[in-house]
Amino acid sequence: MRAKSDERWRETIRSIVLSGQEAGEFAPVDADDFTITLSALLDGLAVQIALEDPAVPPQRTYDLAMRFASGQLGFDAKPAPKRARKRGS
Repeated sequence: MRAKSDERWRETIRSIVLSGQEAGEFAPVDADDFTITLSALLDGLAVQIALEDPAVPPQRTYDLAMRFASGQLGFDAKPAPKRARKRGS
């Protein structure tokens, strides 16, 4: 089950990269290497979010992942809009 899910997730990333490269929107990187690296980065960050690590809140995670992807693929990443804090947080 987990292997199938990982395979689908990686194929989604890979197909987005290849489509972006074909359209001239992404830099020429090895799509397979990028896919493995990005999926590993996201998996690791997801663990930190699940463990509620205060140094790795969801907003920061998004910004870090987008900064990595944009640096590798050569597009301008915009930070996610700031979310209002929940009451009592």
